Amino acid sequence: MKAEYKKGDSYTDRLFHWIQKEENLPVIYERTIKPKVYKVSFAGRPMILKGYRRLHVIQQQIDFFEHWNYASRTAARPVPFRPGTFTLGKLGCDWALFERMEGRHADFDRHQDRKKAVRILHQFHRTTKGIAVLSIPKDPLYVKWERRLEQFLETKDVFTDLGRRQMFQDISSLVQRRLEAFADCPWGEIEERAWDSHEWLHGDVAHHNFIVTRDQSIRMIDFDLLHTGPRVYDHIQLAQRFLPHVESERSTLVQYFPHVKEREIWWKGVLVPSDLLREWLYSYRSCLREESSFTRQMRKLEKAWESRKKFVRYAEHML
Repeated sequence: MKAEYKKGDSYTDRLFHWIQKEENLPVIYERTIKPKVYKVSFAGRPMILKGYRRLHVIQQQIDFFEHWNYASRTAARPVPFRPGTFTLGKLGCDWALFERMEGRHADFDRHQDRKKAVRILHQFHRTTKGIAVLSIPKDPLYVKWERRLEQFLETKDVFTDLGRRQMFQDISSLVQRRLEAFADCPWGEIEERAWDSHEWLHGDVAHHNFIVTRDQSIRMIDFDLLHTGPRVYDHIQLAQRFLPHVESERSTLVQYFPHVKEREIWWKGVLVPSDLLREWLYSYRSCLREESSFTRQMRKLEKAWESRKKFVRYAEHML
């Protein structure tokens, strides 16, 4: 097969042959980022090509961005293949193009990157409030965390086998106690207010979804988990992403979030160590695939847990 892109697997070959030859679009393959996500150029412009199994996920983003007047200053936007055509279906996916932000992922070990991430998230929240497009429903954050705790409890045997049963019990006890305090907040009223006023959440505020560009500005990418809900959810999860980098400077975390209104609720959410469960479950699955060892991942969890315990004890006094 004659190809105008680098040779890849057969799926990639068929995809780009279809785009270039059958759709007659100037989309040139550059590199595979992960399955069904590619770095490409489109008519000479750097882009990301993504495939979606569920059309409504990308359709919501397209509708949302059409109503977001400040998107060009804040985010990587969807780009049409042709005027009015944002998606194309092939090989079991609906494909969409996005602007590619040249730069680096944010590094939350850097104070300036943390400040920039908070600032761009606040700008996103402020400029998208009131956008009245259909939102994909999501469970409240505490429900998501309750499911995560259930999954964590199912890994008890690994802790027992490695002689870490007491650590398992300590983590489980703290998570349950802090999660009960968080779930006890008036979430029905809070969520209803957010829905009524059309408050939007990014939903995945990991460091790799913030791009620091060459001029040192910052942009947000990957809005696949976009939905309406209380802004405090994004603020809690971003604070938890910061925690491994600021736990030794405990009093500084709150200074990054001057825009948070529900300060007590925010603190209650930050103190649920759900992020440790997330990282452990990710590591656990990689061990099951024999990509890592349980002993190594247990040592990492033990180190993170010792640091988090100290932070929680400190922060509980602030409540």
